[in-house]
Amino acid sequence: MISIGKYRYDFSEFSKLKLTKAQQWLKPAQIFIQNWLNDRNQFEISTSGSTGKPKKICLSREQIRISATNTIKTLSLPKGTKALLCLNTEFIGGKMMLARALCGKWDIELVEPSANPASATASHFDFAAMAPIQVATLLKTPKGVAFLNNIDKVIIGGAPVSDQLSERVKELKNQCYHTYGMTETASHIALKPMNGPNRSDWFKVVGNNTIARDKRGCLKIKGSLTNHQWLTTNDLAEVSAHRFRWLGRLDLVVNSGGIKIQIEKAETLLNALLKPYFRENVVLWKQPDPHLGEALIGISVQSTIVDVINKEKESLKKQLPRYYLPKKWYKVAAFQYTESGKIDRKATACKAEHLILPEA
Repeated sequence: MISIGKYRYDFSEFSKLKLTKAQQWLKPAQIFIQNWLNDRNQFEISTSGSTGKPKKICLSREQIRISATNTIKTLSLPKGTKALLCLNTEFIGGKMMLARALCGKWDIELVEPSANPASATASHFDFAAMAPIQVATLLKTPKGVAFLNNIDKVIIGGAPVSDQLSERVKELKNQCYHTYGMTETASHIALKPMNGPNRSDWFKVVGNNTIARDKRGCLKIKGSLTNHQWLTTNDLAEVSAHRFRWLGRLDLVVNSGGIKIQIEKAETLLNALLKPYFRENVVLWKQPDPHLGEALIGISVQSTIVDVINKEKESLKKQLPRYYLPKKWYKVAAFQYTESGKIDRKATACKAEHLILPEA
């Protein structure tokens, strides 16, 4: 069954529902369910475009079914599971919630995607999938924390989870998991417990997926979801048997005068040091440099970043690896995100205003 506000439909009824102008956000979900009920064998799905131009990926019905079944079995989500769908169903995360509900015979409530998904009418859910930005928004208020705690199991994915968010998630009383996956693998192929006694820094592979590293140190995946062919990623990883630790993306590396700086690592370290000064994290990116080839830059929504960097520069340099503190900083009114909730570094940088700092 599907719930939308106070209305309930079976999947067949929903697939034929005449949507109002205000309900057009439901159209991708309706089309997916129509195609599934009509036994379509191939599904074309858009990628989010967070690491390049958005593109179309074709997945088979069997790949989607296997992925849905992997989640259902791994997290013990039986028939009748009450689930919340608050993701954009244009993308793989939202579509896979629908697939799990169809395969598992769940009851699922759909709410319009937003940073704050607490508009759901039900007071309790067995399961939900959320983007990090949604979890971070909910954690800002006691009402949001209570909403999260009333969801027994939450998978969080589609974007990296900051150390700051990880620390907050530890405090929740439910079960939260960070996911690793992509459109090409029909959502996640591994889960990492974020809270409770089993909390870990390592992702554990689900289903019959196997993993290894290529010569660059990047993760590669093989299993039913990849048609038993190796799928090579640009994600640097440490691998141990059926577990791996994500180290960052290879394409998010700044080659600055021959020194390679991992953007996500630098960003995590710097945000931890700047935490006493700012509520909002800073974002790091790169730009061409006539002398270095590429230069690491910082972006903030706070113009006072200049004052803090100038005042704390020597202290920050001592606590950070060499070259990890950007010399150039930019301010934006707001960070830009992709439709699936991932930070869009390039789009954010395009809207930035340069803040001048003295050369270090």
